[in-house]
Amino acid sequence: MHYTLHQLKVFAKVCELKSITKASEELHLTQPAVSIQLKKLQDQFDIPLTEVIGRQLYVTEFGEQIVTVCNRLLQEAELIDYTTSQYKGLLTGKVHISSVSTGKYVIPYFLSGFSK
Repeated sequence: MHYTLHQLKVFAKVCELKSITKASEELHLTQPAVSIQLKKLQDQFDIPLTEVIGRQLYVTEFGEQIVTVCNRLLQEAELIDYTTSQYKGLLTGKVHISSVSTGKYVIPYFLSGFSK
């Protein structure tokens, strides 16, 4: 099997959003590009990952199992990037911020120094 991290990322996003169109928008790719990557990944397996019934995309039970493994693989690949950055002396990671609605005016001010 010769699937790429990019194909796994595309598949995970399609499964999360249950839509090729929405996945293409979030990944900043065209719909045909997402469809091609999904098809190339699907060709690696004898069992279908997704089904299209009418205009709705459904993830099969097998697809759900595969997307769980994909998400773990993608997290580990992200960890490689973080580790590499740490060894370069860079501060990396994710920041989750919760705020009240008025915070949208002051949060960018506080984050500008952090992002630099």
